[in-house]
Amino acid sequence: MSGINSKHGVYGGTFDPIHKGHLKIIKESIYQLGLDVLYVVVSGDPWMKKNNVIASKQQRHKMVEIALSNYAKVCLVNIEISKNSPSYSYQTLKYLKDKNKEADFYFIMGVDSAMNMDKWKKPLNILCSSKIVCVPRNNILNHNVKDKLFKIYPKTQVQFLKNIDEKTSSTSIRNLIKRNKSQKEYLNKNVYTYILKNGIYI
Repeated sequence: MSGINSKHGVYGGTFDPIHKGHLKIIKESIYQLGLDVLYVVVSGDPWMKKNNVIASKQQRHKMVEIALSNYAKVCLVNIEISKNSPSYSYQTLKYLKDKNKEADFYFIMGVDSAMNMDKWKKPLNILCSSKIVCVPRNNILNHNVKDKLFKIYPKTQVQFLKNIDEKTSSTSIRNLIKRNKSQKEYLNKNVYTYILKNGIYI
């Protein structure tokens, strides 16, 4: 859906792998923000995590596709994985906004990412052109996040998702899979099957 006053969310990540914590954020974002569509963006070659990505971008995209197969109002975007160069969020947001010029955009990210946004490429472009939605994490206080973002752009519009208390991390899941520990409780069952079948993280 695109048009005046339609609400479009953007939620990006490496998703290495996508887990139930990510899925809860997706569900809650759609519900709490009243989104008409949520674009899920799998990072291609994320410049800030260049040496920390384990699965290939094709494998990560496939896992997200599997996990979101029955989700309404979700659109999986492949703009970043189709590149052969580092991917930047400001470019992805501009691409989506150019295709939906009259929609209101909500850029969704963890508070830990927001606290480091001054290190991103052209963060002002994101803060000026979208409403920021932060996911609580790691006991980072909301007012500290606001202070950080306001230093970049004083007119930043920021809000926080509620009812999110997710401590699962992709890193811990990868480590447990490597040690042959089952991760069924944290992963979509079909994603877990895909991981085992393709020997990812093992």
